Amino acid sequence: MITIRIKLMGMLQAKNLADGLLELPDDSTILSVLEHFDIDPETVHVFTLDGDLTRDKSTPLTDGIELTVLPPVGGG
Repeated sequence: MITIRIKLMGMLQAKNLADGLLELPDDSTILSVLEHFDIDPETVHVFTLDGDLTRDKSTPLTDGIELTVLPPVGGG
């Protein structure tokens, strides 16, 4: 098992965990986290891992990493 720090931003903030920590199986990916929070993977395309931008939902997660999920921004 791994433990990651998760930050859900924007309209997803209501799903945030109180302590921000999430325990997952060793082979977890960004997609695994989206599934855990029941977030449609077709609606979220930008993430940061320890501050580094990625769009690859198949990126494996490692113990202690911080994942930020950035939903689309709308308006005008």
